[in-house]
Amino acid sequence: MTTVLPEPALVPAQSVPVSHPSPCPSWCKDRHRPMGHHFGPTSTAHWSQQVQLSNPRPLSGLSAVMLRAELYREDQGSEVAEPLLYVQGETDIDLTADEADIFIAQAQAFVDTLRVLRRQMG
Repeated sequence: MTTVLPEPALVPAQSVPVSHPSPCPSWCKDRHRPMGHHFGPTSTAHWSQQVQLSNPRPLSGLSAVMLRAELYREDQGSEVAEPLLYVQGETDIDLTADEADIFIAQAQAFVDTLRVLRRQMG
């Protein structure tokens, strides 16, 4: 007589969340989960709120954003990295005199905001 044993039930492996040992900086608004980060569980990216300089008259089909800026810090293992000011340009622009005045005022406010971000870097 042959005894047939039932096959063991397959239990899916459960991922255990891994948290990075460093706390978020005060400016962090978007902490990328370590397990979801492409560099693995020992790497955590911290991002501040993004500030944008708008294009008052974007060319057809182009972005309405001229510049973006935010603070960024990527901690590796137990090491806490220095924060960086991440700035990205998006598009070009051509302006009338009145539009240029508006853009210059917006650009000045953008630069003032960059100074605030810089002070938060420490």
